[in-house]
Amino acid sequence: MPHEVGIWFASNGQLPLITADNTNRGFFTDPTIAHGYYSFESNGVQSLSFFVEHISESRSWSGTWTNPTLNNGSNNFPATVSENLQLTTIGLETVRTFISEDGFRCGAGLGLGYGLGGASAQVLDKATGGTESHYSATAWNGLELAASLRVRYSVYVSGNLDVGLLAMGRYWGFPLIGPLGNSGAAYNGPALRVLSELGYLAGVAVGF
Repeated sequence: MPHEVGIWFASNGQLPLITADNTNRGFFTDPTIAHGYYSFESNGVQSLSFFVEHISESRSWSGTWTNPTLNNGSNNFPATVSENLQLTTIGLETVRTFISEDGFRCGAGLGLGYGLGGASAQVLDKATGGTESHYSATAWNGLELAASLRVRYSVYVSGNLDVGLLAMGRYWGFPLIGPLGNSGAAYNGPALRVLSELGYLAGVAVGF
């Protein structure tokens, strides 16, 4: 089919290629991912698509939380923190089919996108039991790169309509990620600046 729309999903199941530590906090190892695309150019072997992908994950950690005060001071206290990072990415992806047989297709893809989002933290003060909410002082952005192996199986074909099931294994990452600006002492999200993952997506597509 010359055109196709589809949506992919994943919940958890991502394998980090960078060891979790106090800098990256383990993002994104258990994210919720929604990825929609529209394939607007295809010759039956190679296709080009526009995509929108939303990634969100919360990570918990315990340690010392610091709030800035007047005159460059700070208020430090032991805390349990639930930190969330989310990005919405738009970009282009291309897929080349190398196996096509009786409704089954297998191909390889490349993707490039730019994401915007933000971070937040829910902080529980262990000493007082009080809670605080913090949001990143500046928006986050990131450059996403992806390479994938994909399979598609047609479950319904009629005329110019082709409904199929999708599965994908991919490398994906953000070689550049972080806040758009310096926030000084204010909260601006986790300290990670690079993400590199192996993971999966599954979904459904309609060709027309």
